[in-house]
Amino acid sequence: MNKILFCMLMLTVSFSCFSQEEAAIFKEFKKNKQKCELPDFSYAGFHYGEQPIPVVTKNIIDVTQYGIKANSKRDQTKEVQELIDKVGADGGGVLYFPKGGYYFNMNPREKQSLKINYSNIVLRGENNGSKGTVFFDGYPLTQDDMSPWLSPALIQTGTKLQSTASFWGIDFPKNGAQKSEVISTSAGVVSEEIQQAQVLTQIIKSAKKGDKTLWLKNTAQLTANDYILLGLYNSDDDGTLIKSIISPVKQFYDFEASAKSAGPSGAPSYQWLVQIESVNKNSITLKQPLRRDFDLKYEPVVAKAEMLREIGIENIHIKSGWAGYYCHHGCEGGDKYQSHEMDYGWNAINFCRVANGWIKNVTLENFTSPIYLLDSRNVTIDSVDFMGFDGHSGVKIYSHACDNLIQNLNFKNSFTHVLSGEGNAYGNVFRNVAYKAVSAKPGMFDFHGFSDRRFSPPSENLFENIKGLNKISGGGAANNLPHTANFNTWWNVELADFNDKDSEMFFSWQSPVKGLVKDNLSHQMYPKSILAGVYQPQFEVTINGNKTDTQDQWIYTENFNKGKVYPLSLYDAQLKMRIHKSN
Repeated sequence: MNKILFCMLMLTVSFSCFSQEEAAIFKEFKKNKQKCELPDFSYAGFHYGEQPIPVVTKNIIDVTQYGIKANSKRDQTKEVQELIDKVGADGGGVLYFPKGGYYFNMNPREKQSLKINYSNIVLRGENNGSKGTVFFDGYPLTQDDMSPWLSPALIQTGTKLQSTASFWGIDFPKNGAQKSEVISTSAGVVSEEIQQAQVLTQIIKSAKKGDKTLWLKNTAQLTANDYILLGLYNSDDDGTLIKSIISPVKQFYDFEASAKSAGPSGAPSYQWLVQIESVNKNSITLKQPLRRDFDLKYEPVVAKAEMLREIGIENIHIKSGWAGYYCHHGCEGGDKYQSHEMDYGWNAINFCRVANGWIKNVTLENFTSPIYLLDSRNVTIDSVDFMGFDGHSGVKIYSHACDNLIQNLNFKNSFTHVLSGEGNAYGNVFRNVAYKAVSAKPGMFDFHGFSDRRFSPPSENLFENIKGLNKISGGGAANNLPHTANFNTWWNVELADFNDKDSEMFFSWQSPVKGLVKDNLSHQMYPKSILAGVYQPQFEVTINGNKTDTQDQWIYTENFNKGKVYPLSLYDAQLKMRIHKSN
C-alpha cells in the first residue's frame, strides 16, 4: 500500500512539474508580441544567438615563438602589442599563450594596456586556472583628469575608433538650445564634449514597433551588414520623447537635470545601435525589429557606427597587483586620486565598439571593475569566475551596449554594483548567475540612469535564473536619474537571504530624502519593471510594503513570492520561437 501511495505521489509531483502553466505575460507575448509589454530578448548573443561561439583554428600564433616568454616577470606589454598589431594588419588570427605568467603594465610611470584595434583577433590561453595562463596587471590605469569612469582596461578594444576621453553618440541638433549646465558629481565633472556619431541621413516615413523596414532620404552611404545608430530627438520643450521613454513619469524632479533638459535642448534621447540586413534604393531592412515606434515628429536619423568584429578573449586567468583596500567612491579622508583608483583604476577587459565578440572561460581576480561592454553589441560572455578582493562594478553594460548575452557567471567576491547598466543599453540578457561572496556582503542589481544627458536610461534588459543577489538598486549622479527606463525584466530570480526587516525589493539612494520619494515608492525610479518568478525562500519580500502581485502603470509582477514561472528560461523560449518561425 505504501509503495502505491509513494508512486501516486511521485506521479503527482511529476505531473505538477511538467504541466506547469505558462506565465500570463508570456502567453500575451506569444499571442501578439508587438502589443505585449514583455520585450523580445531573443536577439541577444553572438550572431543574435543563432551561432555558438566559434573555436578558431586558422592562423594560430604561439607567442613564445616570437620572443614572448612565460614566467619572465618582466613587462611584455610592448612586445605583445606589436604582435597584436602585426597579426591584425595581416587579417587576424589567434595569439596563443601557453600556460605560465605574462606580465603587463609593470612600470608605474608609464601606463600601458593591450589595445585591440583590428577585427578577428583572439587572445587564447591554455586554461583559466591559477596554474594555467595568467595575465598579470601590475599598476592602475586611472585617468584622473578626464572622465575617470572611462579609464582604460588592461585589455581595451576600439581605441582608434573611440578614445577614453568622453562618451560617443549622436549629438544635439545644430539648432538645439542646449540649455543644460556643466554638472559636477562625486566622481568628477561631466564633460560637455561628446565624440560625435556622424549623421548620414534622415528617416522619411514613420515606422511602428515590430517593423524592420525604414524609408530613408538617402541610402548611398549604407551597405548590407553595416552597423548604425538610429536616433530620435526631443522635438518640443516639454520633452515628449523622454517622457515616453520613461513613462508613466509626467514631470521630473529638479535634481533630474538630464531628463528635465532633454526637451528644451532637443536632446537625442533615444539611440539604438543596430545592424542593417539589406539596402534597397530608398530603404533599409534591419536585422531585427524596431523596439519602439519611430514617429516623424521626433526627427529620426541614421548615424554611422563603425565596429570591430569577431574579437575573442578565452581560457585566461587575469590577475592584478591591486592591494585590495576598497571603499565605494573612496575612503573617508582620502583624496580624489584614491577614490578614482578604487572605483576605476583596476579594469580587466573593456570591449568598446565590438560586434559579435566573446569572452569565455576567463577568471578575473582582484579587479575593481572587471568587465565593461561599452557601445558593443552581440557579444557573448560565457563561463567567467570573479574572485579576490571586493570592488566597484562586476559586469557593466555601458552607453550603447545592445543585445549582449552575459551568462554562466560565478561571483566569489563582492561588488558595490554586481550586474550594472547605464545609458542607452537595450536588449541585454544576464542569466545563470550565482553570487556567493566570501565577504558575505550583499550583491545588488544596479542601474545608473543616463551616462550622458543626450542619452536616456537602460531599458528592456533581462535578468533570469539568477541566485544570490537581493535588491534592485541604483547608483549614479542625481542628475542622471531615474535609474531606468521601461520594461527591464527579472525572470525566475531567487533572492538572497537578506535582512527581512528591510524586505523592500527596490532601492533608490534618493528615496530617504525627505519629501522626494514618499511612502517608499523606490520602484517608481525603475518605471514599468517586469518581475515574474521573483522570490526569496525564507521570507516574503515587498514592493511598497505589498507582498502580492501588483499590475499597475508603474510595475508588473507575476507569481511574486511564490516561486518560479514557466518557461524556466525566457531567453531560450523566445529564441526557439523566433528560429522556429524563421524556418
